[in-house]
Amino acid sequence: MDLIKIALGDYPRYEELLLRKDKFEKEAFMWYEEYIKTFGKYLIEVFEAKVECIRLKKMIAFAQAEVNKGHTPDMEAINALVGLQMQSYYEELKSMVKQHEDSKKSILIPQHEIERIKKIYREIAKILHPDINPETQRDETLKDLWNRVVIAYKCNKLKDMEELQVLVNKALTDKGFDKSKIVIENIAEKIIKLEEEINRIITTDPYNFKFLLEDKEETAQRISDLQDEKKQYDGYRKELENILSELTGE
Repeated sequence: MDLIKIALGDYPRYEELLLRKDKFEKEAFMWYEEYIKTFGKYLIEVFEAKVECIRLKKMIAFAQAEVNKGHTPDMEAINALVGLQMQSYYEELKSMVKQHEDSKKSILIPQHEIERIKKIYREIAKILHPDINPETQRDETLKDLWNRVVIAYKCNKLKDMEELQVLVNKALTDKGFDKSKIVIENIAEKIIKLEEEINRIITTDPYNFKFLLEDKEETAQRISDLQDEKKQYDGYRKELENILSELTGE
């Protein structure tokens, strides 16, 4: 019996689940961006305060070790050593700042454009998605087109999506692509995995950020909590500065 006939009953559901997964992944990405735009400033302030406390604790540990040996701490050497150990924290802080700056540059897209982007994506994905069309992984032209489609879709670039739709249709026509010949192996197992993946996406962060961001009271409380957390780190930093000062006499 022809494999495509065996799979035909499950194929529409598989296709729909695949598109739903992509939809929820995109929404999760958008809610993450909104989360960073809303809370990024406060998250960065908390992380900066926390990193400074970590730096001071390391300084104290090295200085105390020198005092225990009967030596006067060489603060210049200790500063250099601690600076190297703190590099990963500074890189993470730099990344947080960049994400926040990027989020502030995002532009509000009209709803009719978003719907148009969704429609074009669904049409392209049904014939080009690597999990539907194995040729997309094997053919460099199709693979490149698909990667460009994914980027344009996630970034809500309507003009790019419209142009890519033309390019995709031309490429598939030139290659004599016939959708009826697509065979999805182990489709029942893949459907189960897709259902599990969709459930994971919609029940975890960053998708669940939407519930926080859609609630003004919860959003305000989150900001207040972050501000309080920064104050706690600021107080702890002063304590550490005093300890370091006593150890070094500076």
